[in-house]
Amino acid sequence: MQINNIFKAIIIILLGALGGTIACFFVFKNQSSFIQVVNKEEKIYIEENTALTSAIKNVGDSVVAISTEYNKKKIQGFGLVLTTDGLIVTLAENMPQNSQSSIAINGEQNISYQVLKRDLENNLALIKVDKNNLQAKGFFDLSKLVMGERVFVLSNSANEGIIKIFNDDLIKTNIIENEMINGAPVFDINGNVLGIAYRNINNFIDIIPVSKIKSFAGL
Repeated sequence: MQINNIFKAIIIILLGALGGTIACFFVFKNQSSFIQVVNKEEKIYIEENTALTSAIKNVGDSVVAISTEYNKKKIQGFGLVLTTDGLIVTLAENMPQNSQSSIAINGEQNISYQVLKRDLENNLALIKVDKNNLQAKGFFDLSKLVMGERVFVLSNSANEGIIKIFNDDLIKTNIIENEMINGAPVFDINGNVLGIAYRNINNFIDIIPVSKIKSFAGL
């Protein structure tokens, strides 16, 4: 009888040890899976931010600074290089009729220009500067635009966010901007142009889509 009890005790100990080993296996396996997920998310986050900083660096030469004197007031705005031979689009409000403007591209000041046309209804102005070999960027394919698309607006500073809602005439973002950036171009994470920006009454950035700009400029 004593031998039987000893044998039973040994079996119980062995079963307990085996159960503990199996439990530890599943616990550590789950922990390993969790760590792998965290690392994967971190890797994606790093890759996205690297892509963003790279895109900002690559599109800077396509941003135009515009300073206008009108009715004894100074209007600060921005524009976008459309073509390498000097076509630029901005907001019509940045360059009212009978005003004098100073155009700067990539640090070069007071570039001579002429206003080709204005569309006051859509708040667009088309300019031709006396300069070649400018940096024009590719246009975003708006048929592929989705809510949540990551974008950034670039002027003297950069600000990023996502697309909230959009239609053929207007793209709305969640980007809040307190500085005057009207006419500044908006890009996706790959550096493609979605349109040009303006602040709405709540200081959120709305975008005149590139489809309207291309139609206006005849591109």
